[in-house]
Amino acid sequence: MSAGRVVGIVVAGILLLFGVLWLLAATSSSAENASPGGRFVVGIILLVMGGLLLFAAVKKPAKIEEEKELTIVQKIELPGDLRLEEMKCSSCGAKLDKDSITVKAGAVMVSCGYCGSQYKVEEEPKW
Repeated sequence: MSAGRVVGIVVAGILLLFGVLWLLAATSSSAENASPGGRFVVGIILLVMGGLLLFAAVKKPAKIEEEKELTIVQKIELPGDLRLEEMKCSSCGAKLDKDSITVKAGAVMVSCGYCGSQYKVEEEPKW
């Protein structure tokens, strides 16, 4: 149990004890100077505060969800006629496979497994 919970329980117990004492003082007939209604109200307020603090200190904290790995799937629809061409590295001319192509920050990046060069693939205009 954490130190904050222990302190909360102790303070709640003290508030509950004083609340009961104020209620007992409000019902005693020996109190001549003070009004019993004021003591009764203070006793009720102390009991309510002590009860709320005790509930807050004893209540179990909500479980914190562990971070889960997020996978983003991007699907691309290609319109019109499509020609499939073999991709080659622009530096050394080596054949590139599907593992050479990645998407980083929205840009298509190619890394050559032979020469180690990395570059961004840019689409040329179609006109």
